[in-house]
Amino acid sequence: MLKSILKGVSGLLLASSFGFSAPAQAFDYYLLAASWQPGFCATHSTKPECSPSALAGTYPASSFSIHGLWPNNYSGSQPFYCGVSQSDITLDGNGDWCSMSDYPISTTAKANLSYYMSGTVSCLDKHEWFKHGTCADSATPDAFWNQAVSLTQGLGSTSFNSFIQNSRGKTITRTQLLNAFSSSFGSGTQAAVSMKCTSYGGKNYFTEAWIAIKKDKLSTFPAASSLVLDGPVQGTCPTTGIYVAN
Repeated sequence: MLKSILKGVSGLLLASSFGFSAPAQAFDYYLLAASWQPGFCATHSTKPECSPSALAGTYPASSFSIHGLWPNNYSGSQPFYCGVSQSDITLDGNGDWCSMSDYPISTTAKANLSYYMSGTVSCLDKHEWFKHGTCADSATPDAFWNQAVSLTQGLGSTSFNSFIQNSRGKTITRTQLLNAFSSSFGSGTQAAVSMKCTSYGGKNYFTEAWIAIKKDKLSTFPAASSLVLDGPVQGTCPTTGIYVAN
């Protein structure tokens, strides 16, 4: 009996040290935070992944890439840091991502993730795993990141992704962005996306699209039926003057 109890305690401690949820908190749906990396880099030029040599020729240079995959609630709240140690929470809060604990991701999964998430060079994956991934339904980091990659691949196949590619170097409107999304995903689907912009140096840069996805329909994305149309997340892009960086 004592041996069984000690084994259970040991398992919980191990899960906590690696950032596994113990257990994950309940949530309603996922937000796929898809980054337009040229826009991000225009507003964060000192990031290692944003140097011209680091970004040029990569997948994120010309297609939506991974910022994160976030459990989310209709209340507008998000579960954070499920089973994560306070030391890692503190490091994350200080932005010291590369000093956070290592977590058990396979070499293959990490290499695949790095192709679609250029921020891995800044340890963005650690921040995202510990803060959000530990609260997801996925049993392992590999499963979580493979899911994020699959969703990003699906997004990359859409005409919405093509619209952003073809708009590089141009100034567009919020209506054009939303219409491009609904033309790609289906009539009435604009409610599933929150367009994010960042004002910097006198320009409003398009930086991200946050897409609400049903947690039991991830495998069917980007089908319209996979989208959540009544989520509370709002966009930040102005009506006009949205610049799509290249």
